[in-house]
Amino acid sequence: MAERETLAKLWQILSESVRKHGGGPMGYAALSAQRLVQGVAWFGYDFGEKQIPHEAGLEGSHISYTKGCYTGQEIVERVRSRGQVNRRRVDLIFDGASAPHAGETLTVDGKEVGFVTRAAVPSFLARAIGMGYVRKDHNAAGSQLKWCGGAAVVSKFPDAFSAAAPAKGSPSVRSTDRL
Repeated sequence: MAERETLAKLWQILSESVRKHGGGPMGYAALSAQRLVQGVAWFGYDFGEKQIPHEAGLEGSHISYTKGCYTGQEIVERVRSRGQVNRRRVDLIFDGASAPHAGETLTVDGKEVGFVTRAAVPSFLARAIGMGYVRKDHNAAGSQLKWCGGAAVVSKFPDAFSAAAPAKGSPSVRSTDRL
């Protein structure tokens, strides 16, 4: 935390440090693209009050199963004991440089199976990436989906960007690749 009077000096110190390493200031679009690459969901964009933590993939980081009573505890425990949800937040690689808008429908064989929450084109890729929610029958890595602007593949970020072998049917993307 910094005092308001010191913010300009702090900005200068941080900017100089980042520039020493070849970086610079980042705008909102670049920040959003970078967090998508890292597989980081943002509240209000990729999950919110309409999703339960299990759908958003937050059960390992945002739920305590040992705390006392809290609002929503019953549904959280029911989902944990049954071991499944009807849809999940997934990472997506689109087949072109056109990024779909939030809310864009995802389909399989003409049937709606999910929707996009956010998408962007990171500076090191020639393809758009994003996040969305997909029904359980089609949310495994490698699943092929359609949207009005093309196709998408369910992936796992940031793993999809490493040199490691991808999951079967999943595209391999290294940070140096121009998809």
